[in-house]
Amino acid sequence: MATIHIKRKHHLDNETVRNEVQNLADKLSKDLSATYSWQGDRLVFKRSGASGHIDISGNDVEVEIKLSLVLAPLKGTVEKTVTNYLDERLS
Repeated sequence: MATIHIKRKHHLDNETVRNEVQNLADKLSKDLSATYSWQGDRLVFKRSGASGHIDISGNDVEVEIKLSLVLAPLKGTVEKTVTNYLDERLS
């Protein structure tokens, strides 16, 4: 199993950050057939072979994604995609 852990600081209000995380979840849902739900300030998502969460707290967004052995070769691509999205949207 491969694990991706990304943490980013931001200077945006909580509502804006939550909307950006929601947009990312919508994209994952559409592109990867992932399902998700909000649990307070944590968005939990899963799909066959992958699961994880995105936490919003204060001035941080923290992402953790676990990939099965089948999807582990995609770790670099997934990590780069999420990192680029957060860097573009939260800066």
